[in-house]
Amino acid sequence: MGIDVSKELSLLAEFFSYKGYGLVYGGGNRGNMGFISNEFSNEGAKVSGYTLQLFHKQGFTPDYIDHLEVAEKFSVRKQLMIDNSDIFIIFPGGLGTLDELIDIVNLDGLDILGKNIYLFNKDNFWTEIINWIEKALKMEYIPMAPPNFYVSTSITEMIEQIESNEKL
Repeated sequence: MGIDVSKELSLLAEFFSYKGYGLVYGGGNRGNMGFISNEFSNEGAKVSGYTLQLFHKQGFTPDYIDHLEVAEKFSVRKQLMIDNSDIFIIFPGGLGTLDELIDIVNLDGLDILGKNIYLFNKDNFWTEIINWIEKALKMEYIPMAPPNFYVSTSITEMIEQIESNEKL
């Protein structure tokens, strides 16, 4: 099922926890986000979750979240995550992940976001999206390349990018 990124997620949680940073995420207990939130919690880092009432009512919210906000609408939830994040790290994922990626890359490309985006392209998962962005740039459908957009194919490369770009 999907690409196994558990080792990379564990290393990322360890890295950020060691640096004293917490996690802002969608507030669920399933999939990659459920896994990494548990890893952050186990490392003693603060975990902030922004979930939907729909998911919360179904019991998809873990009990170890330090700060939880429950929104009624996807758009409100997404804006809460954007507002409360210092950087964005995108791993392989589904439609929700793609939706969030497109929103933040669009905001970055319009020079509105002002926060770095780190895309983990393990096993070329995001290559078609990266190629589409490059094609849209060449065809002038996008006015400028997202200025704060970094792509890595290994967790070591991503951590190096983060260390060189962020004030940790």
